[in-house]
Amino acid sequence: MTAQSKAAALEAALREEAPAAWAMLSRRGRAAVFPEGIPSQAAEAAGCRYKATIGQVTDGRGSPMSLPSMSRHLVGLSERDVFLYASQGGLPALRRAWRSWQERDAGGAAAGLPPPLVTAGLTNGLALAAALFVDGETEVLIPDPCWGNYRGIFGVFTGGRLRPYRFFDEGGDFDVAALRGALARARGRRAVLVLNFPGNPTGYTPRLDEVPAIVRAVTEHPDPLVVILDDAYHGLIYREGLLERSLFWELSRRADPARLVPVKVDGVTKELFFFGGRVGFLSFGLPGAAGAALEDKARALCRFTVSAMPGPSQALVLAALADRGVLDAELAAVRGELRRRFDALVSALDGPADDPLRPYPANAGCFCLVGLPSELDAEVLRRRLIAEHSVGVVSISALNALRIAFCSMALEDIPEAVARIRAAVSGRG
Repeated sequence: MTAQSKAAALEAALREEAPAAWAMLSRRGRAAVFPEGIPSQAAEAAGCRYKATIGQVTDGRGSPMSLPSMSRHLVGLSERDVFLYASQGGLPALRRAWRSWQERDAGGAAAGLPPPLVTAGLTNGLALAAALFVDGETEVLIPDPCWGNYRGIFGVFTGGRLRPYRFFDEGGDFDVAALRGALARARGRRAVLVLNFPGNPTGYTPRLDEVPAIVRAVTEHPDPLVVILDDAYHGLIYREGLLERSLFWELSRRADPARLVPVKVDGVTKELFFFGGRVGFLSFGLPGAAGAALEDKARALCRFTVSAMPGPSQALVLAALADRGVLDAELAAVRGELRRRFDALVSALDGPADDPLRPYPANAGCFCLVGLPSELDAEVLRRRLIAEHSVGVVSISALNALRIAFCSMALEDIPEAVARIRAAVSGRG
């Protein structure tokens, strides 16, 4: 199949089965087609006795000629998985294993969807989604406050028009009215909505009673809409009655392909606490030929940028997923420690009525936001905390608040760190 004929076939699949996806593709996304080049020609020749396709050094029988100075450190991993190029889009076994992992909370909604693509961490997954659907004519609705890299990914990198919507309402709930207002202002324009639960920097995920209104706001939007679910902190929940399942599954189940394209970005960074592994996943909530077409385009963008994903970290994740009983027990231990740290932080922040620290609602994830009196500047205070109190936090200027990452603090250090922050804010230190 020629590149032109393949591009036409992908376009036809999207136009027929998912008009919203075709309408929402950026110019780059429409042009992206996985090339029938070396990787695909090598795949076609996989059964040949003599393989002279891929430019990687092997022993001539399919095994790597690895250097002992590296290979001797491997324990229980396949040298082929570690030292040779991984398949484009990720190790097939890992893609299947992660879909099985996702299906724990999918409630059957994963049936018929293409398996997730492996990405070079969640940032790469977000960037691929942005490249597919965002350009200079796209309204990108991002929460305020949000992870600062959204502005780089959706603004600088792909040129979208950033339109923040307020995350918290006056009562400390998720601001559904602000979300509806942002969607209303995007009427008649190409729009991408970003939802991040549990949130960074908010440390907040919606209560179950808040979820129906969020889903209605999205599904009742009359124009084509891409919804990117940034599920980086999935599974880190510290209170009862909260949203524990990704909204991706609910939106995929209810998606009208003429109006809605759900996209899920998740990965092992926080979900399996493998920060250096840089293994993320990109899932599309469209079944059949339309889902396959989006996968092809995303694989093309991978091929054009980072090409194949790192083999060693994929092999490690696949090995971990192979023994669910052990993995679940290990995860429970780490999550239990995080909950203890969260509880310690909440307790330390529970001050008197005249307390100068004003914590925002938090119930999940890795962070808590603490608002400051209006006469103080968050960035000035952050620098003073480093210089005078040996406390490092992150300033969130939009809210005049500090972000405390309890995930990286020892349990026993949390009360003293909060005491030092409180002293600095109150002028006692």
